[in-house]
Amino acid sequence: MERSKHQFATSGSSSSSRGGSIGRIKCNCGRDAVVRLVKTGPNVGLKFHGCPLWPDTDCGFFKWIGGVRDEVDDLWFQLFEKETTIAELEIHKKMLEDK
Repeated sequence: MERSKHQFATSGSSSSSRGGSIGRIKCNCGRDAVVRLVKTGPNVGLKFHGCPLWPDTDCGFFKWIGGVRDEVDDLWFQLFEKETTIAELEIHKKMLEDK
């Protein structure tokens, strides 16, 4: 499952300012993320948070809006963390064996 910011044709719209800054999602560059809508591809119609500077420049921030997508993103991240830990431990083990 590849998720790339480049696979989406989107239209940005800023989120409502009700509720002040509490609960606002910040992108990687510290700005308030904006809500965008996927217009093509298998995820058409789904909303996500993205950097307000896209498409000119952006920090690469991306987060699906919605329960199932959030859970899937969290699981993918957990899997990535575990695979990274395994790879680091394998490298460390190899270094110890080579001594």
